[in-house]
Amino acid sequence: MLTYYCPNCWSTVTEEDIICPKCNFELGVFQQLEYEEKLLTALYHSVPERRIMAAQILGNIQSERALNEFQKIIESGETDYFFMRAILIAIAKIDSSCKLYLLNLATLNESILVKRLAHRLIDIVSKNSEIDEWDHYTG
Repeated sequence: MLTYYCPNCWSTVTEEDIICPKCNFELGVFQQLEYEEKLLTALYHSVPERRIMAAQILGNIQSERALNEFQKIIESGETDYFFMRAILIAIAKIDSSCKLYLLNLATLNESILVKRLAHRLIDIVSKNSEIDEWDHYTG
């Protein structure tokens, strides 16, 4: 049996629902969104693996629009290491002048693992070293 989610609030909906019963989002609107926009909304999916996959793909497609969402997530104090790992690696892949700022911002995270990864990525980015397309350790 498939589980359906509202792409706006990520609550469970039925296949027959046209409007989300929780947030009143018109579910058909999601189908009209561009792929990148769908990935940006998936960063807030209720299933952790979906968030990780969205972050990885956004990094691989060099989505500069994702940087604003990544910053919000970093500033929120998110501590899920696997999600933060996907976000930080995605940031490091995106050719943007603000990537060092965002990686430095992540060094303030309460998770020691996130801090260490942010420092390691700052070093890699500073040396212009290549980053793998996929993070094989998080999915």
